[in-house]
Amino acid sequence: MIYLILIAAGVTLALLYKFSPTRKIFVIICALLVGVFSVSFFIHGRQVQKEEITRAQLEDLQERQKIFGSWYADYQKDIDRLDRNWQLYHNILDGLNTTDAQSFNAEAIYLRLKELEQESIDEQLKMYMLNPPKGLDSENRSLVEIVIRKTQRYVDAQTKTISLSATAAAPPVELENLKIKLHDIMIRESPEGLFTAQEISAIRSALDD
Repeated sequence: MIYLILIAAGVTLALLYKFSPTRKIFVIICALLVGVFSVSFFIHGRQVQKEEITRAQLEDLQERQKIFGSWYADYQKDIDRLDRNWQLYHNILDGLNTTDAQSFNAEAIYLRLKELEQESIDEQLKMYMLNPPKGLDSENRSLVEIVIRKTQRYVDAQTKTISLSATAAAPPVELENLKIKLHDIMIRESPEGLFTAQEISAIRSALDD
């Protein structure tokens, strides 16, 4: 486009030079044309620069979206495993509550809780290895750090609850006493809900701009 304008300007100047009644008028017209083209080139240059900046910002935003998306997908898998462990814990307690003295197997309950305790400890260690993804801006990294700290507090309480339950179930133990102990531990030690929706929404909103 800019080359067509230059060609047109050259043809116009040639025609003006040929048909202008005086050299003074030609010089004035040339000065006006130079001024007009200077302004046009300046505006065009600013538009090109703005387009380049906008494109760079878009590419940077897309890269940060990709970085966070990958991190969050892995994080969600970790949360799914925590939910699975917590569901298994409640399944054990629910099963115990419907067990009678004849079918009660203290050793089996204890071994199930000890196995779950180890799985919970493994997940706890993973949560303490979490870090905000590199490549995010400082504000979004701070939000991710809040999510991580909340998750660590949650898994700490979850693991403590399961561990205390496993210790309480160590044989020999009487069925009714065990039901009471495990119910008390569950009520007293269970973690509060893991509420990270506010931080995740804030990150997604910032990355959608």
